[in-house]
Amino acid sequence: MSMSTIRISGLLLLLTAIATAVSVMTRLNSSMEPLDGSPIPLPIILDTSQYVIAGAARVLSGLALLAAAAFLWMAIRVGQPQAMGLAAALLVLSGVATAISGAAMLALAGGIPQAANGAATLMTWSAPGWVEPADAVRWIAGKVGFTLAGLGLIALGPVQWRIGGLLKISAVADVVIGVAMLFIWVDAATVMHRVSGIAFLLWLIVSGVWLTAGLLKSPQPDTP
Repeated sequence: MSMSTIRISGLLLLLTAIATAVSVMTRLNSSMEPLDGSPIPLPIILDTSQYVIAGAARVLSGLALLAAAAFLWMAIRVGQPQAMGLAAALLVLSGVATAISGAAMLALAGGIPQAANGAATLMTWSAPGWVEPADAVRWIAGKVGFTLAGLGLIALGPVQWRIGGLLKISAVADVVIGVAMLFIWVDAATVMHRVSGIAFLLWLIVSGVWLTAGLLKSPQPDTP
C-alpha cells in the first residue's frame, strides 16, 4: 500500500471539502429557488459572479472527489478489492454527477440574466429553449451525485470495519451518514438535508486529515 497514494487521496478529499463549502456558500448568496407557482420555474440569479464561482467550485469538488476515490482504491485495493471497488466506483460516479451539475450551473450563469435588486425580473425575459433542460440537469445531477456519495459511504463502512481500530467507529458513522444522505429525495426532510450535508462535509474533512496524516494502516485481505 503506497503511503504517498493515500496522502494524495486525503489531500483530494480536503480539496473536495473546501470546494463544496465554497460552492454551497456562494450559491446561497447568489441565487434563490423560484417560489411555488412562479411563472418561470428557474433559479433567480442575484449575483452572476458569485453564481459562476458556485458552479466552478461544484465542478472542482466533483472532479476532486472522483480523483480521491480513484487514488484511495489504488492504495487499498490489494486488501479488499471487491468491497473497496464498489465504494470507489460509487464515489467516482458521484464526482462525475456533481461535476455535471456544476457545469450546468455555469451554463445557466451565462444564460439567465441577473435579477435586479433581488426581484424576479425574469417575467419579461424570454428564456432560450435550452435553459430549462439545463436547469433540470443541474437539479437532477446534483441530487444523484449526493445520493451516490451516500451509497459510497454505506459501501465504505464494511471496508473500514475490516481494517479495524478506530475505523470501526468511523464505519458505523459512515453508514449512518450515508443513509441520512439518501433522504435528499424527500422534499419534506429539509432539516435532514442540512444535517446530512454538514455531516458529509465533516466526513470529507476528517477523512482527508486522517489519510493525509498517514494514519491508515494496511487492511487485512479478504478471506474466502
